[in-house]
Amino acid sequence: MGKCETAAASVGIKISLYDLIIQLNETNFDLIQDMLHDGFIEDENNSLNDEYYATIWCEPFNGNALIYKEYLLTSLKKNGCLDRDLLLPVKEILRTDRWGYERSGTNSMSRPIDFDLSVPIEKYKDIEKIKTVFIIRQHSG
Repeated sequence: MGKCETAAASVGIKISLYDLIIQLNETNFDLIQDMLHDGFIEDENNSLNDEYYATIWCEPFNGNALIYKEYLLTSLKKNGCLDRDLLLPVKEILRTDRWGYERSGTNSMSRPIDFDLSVPIEKYKDIEKIKTVFIIRQHSG
């Protein structure tokens, strides 16, 4: 079986990992953990996303926010990710998948500009320093 390459355009949230993690507490533990799991590092060449995923996909310390926060701050600083930005897609606009062994060439897709660009970020209202951004994610695997 071949590999799949996916490209997706979304509207979402951008925040520094450091700025997000220092806000972690017992009240927002689940929300921030979901953001960390659903997001990815802004990185053009995937040099840090493997390190990032290896760090965040660990046992969540039984919901102990303080221990988890210290673990994340230490581990992400050590692997060079702490000063990077987290991108979190919230509303997907376009997506294309490409399967096969040999994937040279071009594939594309479009859609009419007749959709609502508003972004449902109400659940993130208590998270400080977020920016709404346009995100393009390309993934191969």
